Parts: sequence; structure tokens; C-alpha cells
Amino acid sequence: MAARIVILTGERGVGKSTVCCKTVALARARGYTCGGIITLSRPNDIRDVLDVRSGDVRRLTIAPDEVEPDESVVVQGRFRFNPDTLSWGGDALTYATPCHLFVADELGPLELEQGQGWVKAFDVLRGNDFTLALAVVRIELLERTQLKLPAGSTTSLTVVPHNRDCLPGVLLEMLEKEDTGENEERIGGPPDVSISRL
Repeated sequence: MAARIVILTGERGVGKSTVCCKTVALARARGYTCGGIITLSRPNDIRDVLDVRSGDVRRLTIAPDEVEPDESVVVQGRFRFNPDTLSWGGDALTYATPCHLFVADELGPLELEQGQGWVKAFDVLRGNDFTLALAVVRIELLERTQLKLPAGSTTSLTVVPHNRDCLPGVLLEMLEKEDTGENEERIGGPPDVSISRL
């Protein structure tokens, strides 16, 4: 069977999150259920996080001049993360499945070096409650991320300017192929047997 987990990697700002958003939109238009989180960039290095299932958005990062002296923040590199939003996002990951398309955007140094942030995504990715998963990872963290995931069901795609517009369609095709394969296994019939989606 084809890979169930696709690691989307690429340089900063190339459009990995945009590929995720467009893939979710295409999947929903076809009746697939979607869950997980997507990190959204705003001007001035501000990041928000979107709960894919509910559509709720929360502010993820706090600008240095916005931090109160007694306020607790999680620091990773140049970013200061709101711990309440990290907790909320962790809950969104926990309750994202079962779904057809699961998205974890992005898994980075906060998860791999500090064991914080979206670490619950690794448990979900090692589970079987989704048809296809997208995990966004920076190029420099690709190998470390691959070691945390099932080798036989994981592949990686590099997002670059010349392929980012077609990748959502490619990913939708992968989802449809995986869904058809699951339905065949579940019912033991040919691909033309109709199974309703959640």
C-alpha cells in the first residue's frame, strides 16, 4: 500500500502551510473529514494556529514587547510561544482523529529538541485513525523526524516554487487512492463498491 504519512519539507517561506490549507480545502470539497493544526504566518513574525476540524484560530506567538514581566512563555529561537495556545493546540491534535486527512503543521525544534509544542502529533502519526497525514517539517529536521515515524508508511515531498501549486492536487489523489484501498480492504470488494465518507 502507498505511504500514509507524507512529510512536507522545504525552505522557510516556500509555501508548505499554504499547500496544507489548499489540500484541506480540496479534501473537504470531496467530502473528506479533516483534522489537525496548521500554523499561519502574519506580518512581523506573528504566528497563529488553526484547528483544522473546528476552524478556530488562536494567536501562537507573542512579540517580545508584548510579554509581561511575570508572564510565562515558551522560548524557541526567535519565537516566544503562548503556553495556553500550545496546550489548546495539543488538545486539537488529540481530538483531530479519526479523520481522513490529518495535518500537523509544523513539527520543529520546539517538538524535537524541547519535547514541547505539538509533540502529541507524533502519537497521532504513529496511530491508525487517519487515511492520509501531512506533517510539515523543515529540511534540516527531516531525518530526525523520520526516525520518530513508521518507516514503511512514510514518504517525503519537498515543496519548491515550481511544484507548490500542483501539490495539493497530488496530495488529494494520494488521499483518494488510500481511501479506495482502505475501503477495498474493509469490505473485500472491488474499487467500484461505494462506501460513504464520515
